[in-house]
Amino acid sequence: MDPLPCNLWPYLAGGFVGWLLSGWFARRLKHGEPPVEKIVEKTVNVEKVVDNPEHLSLISRLESENAEKGDLLEKITTFESTEPEVVETVVEVEKIIEKPVEKIVEIEVERLVDNPEHLKRIKVLEGENLKISGLEAEIKNWKQGLETEIEDWKQGPAISLKAAAAAGVEIKKEDDFTAIEGIDPKVNDLIHAEGVHTFRGLSEMSPSDIRKILEKAGPNFQMAQPGTWPDQAHLASHNRWSALKALQDILDGGVYPAISSLAAKGEGSGDVDNHDYVARVSELEKQLDKYQKGSELNDKRAKDVGFNVTYKEGRNDFTVIEGIGPKINDLIHDDGIHTYSELALTDVAHIQKILDKAGPAFTLAKPDTWPAQSNFAAGNQWEALKAWQDVLDGGEVKS
Repeated sequence: MDPLPCNLWPYLAGGFVGWLLSGWFARRLKHGEPPVEKIVEKTVNVEKVVDNPEHLSLISRLESENAEKGDLLEKITTFESTEPEVVETVVEVEKIIEKPVEKIVEIEVERLVDNPEHLKRIKVLEGENLKISGLEAEIKNWKQGLETEIEDWKQGPAISLKAAAAAGVEIKKEDDFTAIEGIDPKVNDLIHAEGVHTFRGLSEMSPSDIRKILEKAGPNFQMAQPGTWPDQAHLASHNRWSALKALQDILDGGVYPAISSLAAKGEGSGDVDNHDYVARVSELEKQLDKYQKGSELNDKRAKDVGFNVTYKEGRNDFTVIEGIGPKINDLIHDDGIHTYSELALTDVAHIQKILDKAGPAFTLAKPDTWPAQSNFAAGNQWEALKAWQDVLDGGEVKS
């Protein structure tokens, strides 16, 4: 056999050296130190629902307001509070690598957020409170309107200085009590000082109440006789100036003649109670009642020109006045105006006030000519009333 060729020896030597090195590295890896783990922390945001104290306080206040305002939220139950739990989750991720091992740990970090149920509840309660505020405003307006109506009722109809002058009664302003026979400027001031500033207020006082005011003022006012002052004030408060003038024409210093003569003789005072006085007062009341009702209606004369007039239970039918229908007729009677004479003396502004109070259905009514038309009717001037109505347009003067 021929010896190996010379050119193979280098290859054999290289293989032997490689075998020795691989064995050495294998022993080193087998008995060497293990890879080092590297821990890497990763932050993960986790939302945590918490109860915001401000929101809880707001909810408590809103619920309290709702409970106080009409018990609108009686069935609202107390929120169930849930104890928040802290949850920490560790997620291990192992990765096989030849180099040092990284161990990733997720740490939960709490981020506080408002309880969505509380936020929803607050929104609902605020909406309910908004509705309640609207109701409160409506109630307030209604209350103010009612108080105004009550105050107007207490004050009575607006005093018509023009009608008073037409009847021959001297009066300077609406609270001028010197229009009452027997009241001079000093007594007028005494009554005002007691807080009485309207004829209606004076009419609601008794003569004995007025006498106490006079006695408190001193001996200079002892001669005053207030027995008829409330009656006179009653007529003035309803603008019945013609009736007041008729009454004053038969009074003597504000006292009925029979009583005045008795007092002059020293047989009594303005408050004496006797048969003659009662009979005289009764007769005067009848005369006043007749005067207030106006002239007796001439039904035939009215019918001849086309008017169908009625008078029932002391009430005239105002529908003969152009512009007044059945509903307005009832409104005027409800205000205490029952005869043509009374309507003739009623100020247009007061009639308009009656209509305004009744509502928007009567805004188109125009009462400017109603007192003048009533004056014709009260005087049985039916032909004149008919002629005038022929040129009126719905109770208004044609432009």
